[in-house]
Amino acid sequence: KAPQPLKGSLYLNDKNLGEITLSGDDVAPKARLSPAQSEAVSKAVVGSDKITFRTDKTTWTLSNEGANAVLLKMDDYQGRVGTPTALIKRGKDQKTIPAPAAKPVIHAAALPDTPPRVLKAGDGEYSALRRLLAEKAGDDCDRMSEGENEITLYPLDSSHTLAETACWLAAYNSANYYAILSPDLKTIAATVDIEDGYDYSDGTIESGGRGRGLGDCFSLTRHTWDGKRFVTTYSAGSGQCKGFPGGAWELPTRVTTVQKP
Repeated sequence: KAPQPLKGSLYLNDKNLGEITLSGDDVAPKARLSPAQSEAVSKAVVGSDKITFRTDKTTWTLSNEGANAVLLKMDDYQGRVGTPTALIKRGKDQKTIPAPAAKPVIHAAALPDTPPRVLKAGDGEYSALRRLLAEKAGDDCDRMSEGENEITLYPLDSSHTLAETACWLAAYNSANYYAILSPDLKTIAATVDIEDGYDYSDGTIESGGRGRGLGDCFSLTRHTWDGKRFVTTYSAGSGQCKGFPGGAWELPTRVTTVQKP
């Protein structure tokens, strides 16, 4: 069942600034503030005003000191400190603000409609393919030598098939092994250099995991098939482990625009 969006109101001291609906993402829910709400928050964090987000059951208070530091760092990175457009340290400097770098555009390849195929122990092609994958993976995938895990084959195009099988299992994370095969499944055309990938769907492999068992910090990366290789299209982490499941933030380190075929 999909998580329900979290709804509440943003307050400046005791003044209601309007309703906010956070996304249903249970890892790092987020919402976009209105221009008026954004202006109120940026003014509040440089002084002693109090910003809170309130629901029927809970009230969260924004740390002015923490928000001030984050927004000041953003101004500094964008070259806005001392200019009229700065959020924190505004001034009259009319210098030209550097234009933001454009997000890389990744063209996702068209995928065939052919459904995936699952090979199990005893199937005709299973043993030979399992040996091929195990030899290529070497000591990095101990689960290939333990039991007889299924191998799932995803057609990428007429010349490439993605193989997915269990690779390793740790205390609170696990990963699969991915390799790009020839159509006859006898040759590994390329390995997919992802050590912690755990899920493939619709041309994209997700990787990452929890930083510790509580699940209060994590990393997440997505890799998309462009017709030649899997390209990293998104990377993020939660930063510090803060003591509650899901973590406090989702901080992107790489963002792209993925154009579907």
